[in-house]
Amino acid sequence: MTFSLRDILNRARWRDENLHALELVVLHRGAPGDRRVVSGALVTDVGPSGVTLDGQGLEEDVFLPYHRFLAIRGPDGALWDKEGRALEAHEAEDEEAVIEEAAIAVADEAAATTPRTTAANQEAAHATAAAGSEVATLQATSNPDAAGPTPSAQATAAAPTGREIAVRHEVVLRHPHRDAPLVIDGSAGEGGGQILRTSLTLSMLTGKPFVLEHIRGRRSRPGLLRQHLTCVNAAAAVSQATVEGASLGSSTLSFRPGAARGVERRFDIGSAGSVALVLQTIALPLALADRPSTITLRGGTHARWAPIVPFLERAWLPLVRRMGADIALELRRPGFYPAGGGEVVMHVSPAASSLAPLHLPCPAGALAVEIDAIVSELPESIARRELAVVAERLGAERVMLRSATVRGVGPGNALWIAARGAGEVTNVFSGLGERGVAAEDVAREVAERFLAWRASGAAVEEHLTDQLMVPMALARGGSFTTDAISLHSTTNADVIEAFTGERVRAFDLGDGRFRVALGDPAV
Repeated sequence: MTFSLRDILNRARWRDENLHALELVVLHRGAPGDRRVVSGALVTDVGPSGVTLDGQGLEEDVFLPYHRFLAIRGPDGALWDKEGRALEAHEAEDEEAVIEEAAIAVADEAAATTPRTTAANQEAAHATAAAGSEVATLQATSNPDAAGPTPSAQATAAAPTGREIAVRHEVVLRHPHRDAPLVIDGSAGEGGGQILRTSLTLSMLTGKPFVLEHIRGRRSRPGLLRQHLTCVNAAAAVSQATVEGASLGSSTLSFRPGAARGVERRFDIGSAGSVALVLQTIALPLALADRPSTITLRGGTHARWAPIVPFLERAWLPLVRRMGADIALELRRPGFYPAGGGEVVMHVSPAASSLAPLHLPCPAGALAVEIDAIVSELPESIARRELAVVAERLGAERVMLRSATVRGVGPGNALWIAARGAGEVTNVFSGLGERGVAAEDVAREVAERFLAWRASGAAVEEHLTDQLMVPMALARGGSFTTDAISLHSTTNADVIEAFTGERVRAFDLGDGRFRVALGDPAV
């Protein structure tokens, strides 16, 4: 039986516990003859279209797509080889059945353990979450003009059945008691800036004070960086909070909010740090404030390791508006890494009522696909080369292509695919140009992520999944399907529960699809 890349890595990670002993032979971007060996110990997440590696000295982790893998070697020899492996059509169905049975067996074993959270049952549950089939991804890659999910896939997506992914992280160090606030562990789960941002948002929305210890404890540069400090300062200004520990490099933060009020303020991150993540931190509290707000923010609008502003405009904001929030964005100037200098204005009016639950359908039929590539202080031919590669990879998909030269601070390049499907749900897949990386490689990675999601038949891609959890918790209801449950997702669910008592649940539907639900999962 031939196993896919994702299956081999997940078996090593969760069943055999020897991922650290594997060697990943990969092709370095922009250099066809440059082969590199990456230790399996650096793998922090195994997704549907690639793996995430510890950045080792970088601000965030690094994504490595499967199409750059050449081989996987273990202590006893090669486990997988690109030249030798061939997934035949008649093998795929049997392989998916074996993978599904393995996932069920792991889930049964996890359910049989004690309810207490341990490293063992966390790993078993993670295996269930990650047991989707990369075979579907590979088939979509080789058949770009596939017409979407099969009837059986649609039936599975429509059904609420599936085994719950029982992953828990010890995010709460101490529960609130009398005058003592909630204490959150910033190194738990994904251990990055998301824990800080979600805690700030929910603290403002619930009025609950908190202390965050070990801030970004799993990052190579732990503590507050400029972007994170701007999140804290903006949240403090919105909620008139009492704050301790708000300084660069700080590993502990105390935050005691007051009532959220509409404000007109300007903030400057002072680097290419993500303006999108700062704006998301304060957007929902401002939407429920007493009067309108206008926030002007300078920094990175198309930043690394973060959603780009077009993601907010096309994917996140339309869904949040549908729930009842009145938020609008105005991109005045783009800002790229490393210069930053971009500027965005966010206008927020108080919502007429509390947010409504959001239930998203699975995509059906053709998608409306738009592909944009922009450059600043670089030849526009770079953008056109990216568009050509994506258009070729998508094959028979009907697409709209746009290239443009924009006026930014310093050179930069960004590419994104916006795919609108059923229920007017748009997913955005993006990539940024880097020095020494071919435009064709940037485009190929973005196309592969889109095709992996497209093949899954899910409503929402992995990153939008994380971004919808807090609005869904605020609305106290909602559901959608996704192509991946990441470490960010499970960590976010735990932080949300710590502040609200509401549990965002995830269910493995098989075939690389998962249902995320708050309230009745059958809806």
